[in-house]
Amino acid sequence: MTTSSPRAATDADLMDQVARGDRSTRNAAFQELVERHRDRVHAICHRYFRDPTDAEDATQETFLTVLRRAGTFRGEAQVSTWMYRVAVNTCHDMARRRARRPQTPVQDIGLVSDLQGATHSDEDELDALALSDVLREALATLDDETRGLLILCAVEEVPYAEVAATYGIAVGTVKSRVHRARARLVDLLGPVLDDEDEDVAVPPASTSGPAAGSDAPPSVRGPPG
Repeated sequence: MTTSSPRAATDADLMDQVARGDRSTRNAAFQELVERHRDRVHAICHRYFRDPTDAEDATQETFLTVLRRAGTFRGEAQVSTWMYRVAVNTCHDMARRRARRPQTPVQDIGLVSDLQGATHSDEDELDALALSDVLREALATLDDETRGLLILCAVEEVPYAEVAATYGIAVGTVKSRVHRARARLVDLLGPVLDDEDEDVAVPPASTSGPAAGSDAPPSVRGPPG
């Protein structure tokens, strides 16, 4: 006679335990959520600021907000998508407090080549350092919510339906706003792309997540007692 192994707790199970469990259960559930999602949350924060210290601060603040607001999660969207929206909103709030604009590097917006629907070889890669300031200025022309939609849909590739449920808006509205945002960035960056020196070679963007060392996600420990 065989026995089935216990079912692993889902994100929704863990969120419910964080919101309603006793101290021990709450701590363990929170730590498990952190372990499952900190890399992705850190990646979002790092793409927003392009600064390791700011990314670490935003990641820590995101999970503290998740802890405080666990009871407000209603299950309309996946826990992960809800958490990524918390991360984007946390970055917005930090940027406002510090009177700083988000510093999203060109290679982390799916690259301008993705926004244009084109593909570039390594030899044709843009000078990311020179272009990042221009891209940052372009992103600053978007309102906070639209920038968040763009980051989640175009960069993180979260399904439109999940993003729509998280933001409480129609799927068609998400698609329309993301499309307009991408088109706006391409329009603003077009002249810069045309003027770039094609001889400048830049290493391809990493797809393996945050680098080790100073860019590595911080260790978020359990909730305060």
